[in-house]
Amino acid sequence: MKEGFTLIEIILAITIVAILMLGAFFSYVTLYSHSNVASGIQIVEYAVKQAQDDAIDEYKGYSEYGVYFDNNTVTIFPGTTYTQGSSTNVVYALPFAIEITNINPTDHNPIIFDGVNGQLGNDGLSVTIGNSNFVNTISINQNGAISQ
Repeated sequence: MKEGFTLIEIILAITIVAILMLGAFFSYVTLYSHSNVASGIQIVEYAVKQAQDDAIDEYKGYSEYGVYFDNNTVTIFPGTTYTQGSSTNVVYALPFAIEITNINPTDHNPIIFDGVNGQLGNDGLSVTIGNSNFVNTISINQNGAISQ
């Protein structure tokens, strides 16, 4: 009696291992994608809350603060006018391959928080954040409250 494996048994074992590895790979890609989108949402939420807090803080030197949304960044700026590249801007980069793909309504970018009550000067907006595999939309109401 010969000992060892036949060619069919070896091919079958390799096929099963390849299928399991492929499933694990796609699970990892999905998890990574969801994680990056969640990180992007946290960055946007932090920037919005920080701008609102800065607007209310009377010791910051400005009575209003705003947030400007770009494809790959979120920028906090003092005052009512966004100036790209200003030294007073605080820019937060979104994670790799995560983009802000939709701002609705578009004329509400940037948003400006009033220094007296911390409210927005408009009715709020929604921001869609994601990548090619997963997207999520957050809404920011007039009071600065964020919901998903």
